[in-house]
Amino acid sequence: MIDLDRINVDAATWAAERIHELHPLPDRRLSETPAKEADAWLRELHRQLDAYLCVIGALRRPGRAWVDVQLASHRWVGQWIDDCPTEAAVSCAYWHGEAVIAAGIRLRTSAEAVAAHQARVDSGDLLALLGDEW
Repeated sequence: MIDLDRINVDAATWAAERIHELHPLPDRRLSETPAKEADAWLRELHRQLDAYLCVIGALRRPGRAWVDVQLASHRWVGQWIDDCPTEAAVSCAYWHGEAVIAAGIRLRTSAEAVAAHQARVDSGDLLALLGDEW
């Protein structure tokens, strides 16, 4: 059976790094960029993203879902997707400039994620004690 929700975090991080090389973040905020220029930049970003999703063989699934993404800093971020969970992981890695260490639909509230967080708290991990949003 094929798991359409599966996200290969190594492939997602690799794709985000390649996209960043080919299409780096702009020097100024998109909100400060003329609309036509910002739209063209975003269209090219999505073209690159779609191309790399094909390169890494990211699976597509029907329906909209929230994908939780944990970055190398242990901070949780996420994104709504319409058909490709890996797209959220690649996008989060690209925009935040960090490797993905975990990603999945409703992952943050899973028993495994809760146990991993508690283990970090028990070990005295300062970021876990302060909250991963720091």
